[in-house]
Amino acid sequence: MFSGLDALKSAVFELGIEVLTYVPGYPITGVADALFAECAVNEKVALETALGASATGARAMVLVKHVGMNVLADPLLISASHTIGSAVVVIAGDDLGPQGSQAEMDSRYFGTLSQLPLFDPAGPSSLFQSLAEACSVSEEIKAPAIVRITPRLTGAEEDSIRRPSIPRERHKRFDPAIWNLTARGRAQRFYGQVIPALEERSHNSGLNFLREAGEAGPGLGLGIIASGHPAFLCRDLPASLFVPGYVHPLPWERLCRFAAAHDPVLVAEEPWPFIESQLCGLSGLRGRLTGHLPYGPLEAEDLERALQLLREERVAGPAVQPETAAQRKGRSICDDCPFLSLFRAIGRMEVPVAGDAGCSILAVRQPVQAVDVAYGLGSSIGVASGFRKKGIAVIGDYAFAHSGVQGLMNARWQKKSLLAIVVRNGVAAMTGGQEAIDPEPLLQALAPDLIRLEETAIEDEIVELLASELSRPGLSAIMASGTCPRQGPPS
Repeated sequence: MFSGLDALKSAVFELGIEVLTYVPGYPITGVADALFAECAVNEKVALETALGASATGARAMVLVKHVGMNVLADPLLISASHTIGSAVVVIAGDDLGPQGSQAEMDSRYFGTLSQLPLFDPAGPSSLFQSLAEACSVSEEIKAPAIVRITPRLTGAEEDSIRRPSIPRERHKRFDPAIWNLTARGRAQRFYGQVIPALEERSHNSGLNFLREAGEAGPGLGLGIIASGHPAFLCRDLPASLFVPGYVHPLPWERLCRFAAAHDPVLVAEEPWPFIESQLCGLSGLRGRLTGHLPYGPLEAEDLERALQLLREERVAGPAVQPETAAQRKGRSICDDCPFLSLFRAIGRMEVPVAGDAGCSILAVRQPVQAVDVAYGLGSSIGVASGFRKKGIAVIGDYAFAHSGVQGLMNARWQKKSLLAIVVRNGVAAMTGGQEAIDPEPLLQALAPDLIRLEETAIEDEIVELLASELSRPGLSAIMASGTCPRQGPPS
């Protein structure tokens, strides 16, 4: 049996991808470890490294989780018309029904945002073929390609992987002739030449899959348009099935022809109605927008229920009740965390507290309940800069290097009043223990009055220290050091 992860590993080897960069975070960490990818400080730097490799003739792959796509958006969108050299493939790992993320996102929308080719494979064979096509089209249009993966895709298994022929031509370099065009000219080239070429490849792609369930004239018989894992679930359903190889750009003519020959047409995708919303002008379309399917990840029973609703010609019942932390048995700060006394002390301060997407987000609930808001990795110092009175920003050393240092730079530049507490344990404890950059030199440069706090400090002493720093105006900084008992010191 071959899993989606096996397909990904085989494709990386057979496609000759030389440079692999990643940023840890579920569901990417395990995939990146299996590929021996190089950890980057943040997603923007990861993509920039890949673009540099591409410009000098090496095929490259970037692996990030869905929310990381936001961080690399700037160079990604510019690269479309800027052009590249050898293939660049961006792997977007979507955490559906988020298990290890603050928010659910549908990375397929980056296809329309960037106008780059995007693939949403259904199973291991489809993943291998999509990666091969991504490399090929990336080098043809001289721009990156995006492949969306999910944990269920990498864990799915098939008896074998169908391997397409792999072209031998590689080591394409960046062509500086593009600079003969203005920025407007580069955009005109992209929309006038690249987009039509992409649309043609999408229409003619061998990745498009069609299965007709018996004879059905126009307006007769159920049809399903599916993408990603839902297409895997739809294989044995009693309906005609069309799975587009490219989800951006979509093969419009083939989709419209399929929709015209079937009624009704159910659009099965996850987590949001990406394809359905683009086809909503077609009659007989059913899916999330009509209440036949729920938002979020789809299960086999969701599809069976949708078919039952279609047979009975009725729509769905009441919306699903939001899941609570008690139902999920949400975690709090670990009992043996060396920073537990620090978080308890912070919880005793009557000031606003900004946390981070690292361990500090575990302090939003009882029994610690020290953090008020947590808007994303590296965000806490910037958020605390906006508090109406001097408050606290808590951030881990990995998050500080990822993007938090910019918040501290801005706080010093704009003379903000806040207390920044950087928790230093040398690792990214929430994502697998990857080594973190030592924040001390940067902290010392940006906050010369830096206070160092060791894990031996007791709660009452920390309360006194925090109260003292909060009582004086301006920027204060504390670096609290300790060793995570689960991850240990950095290797």
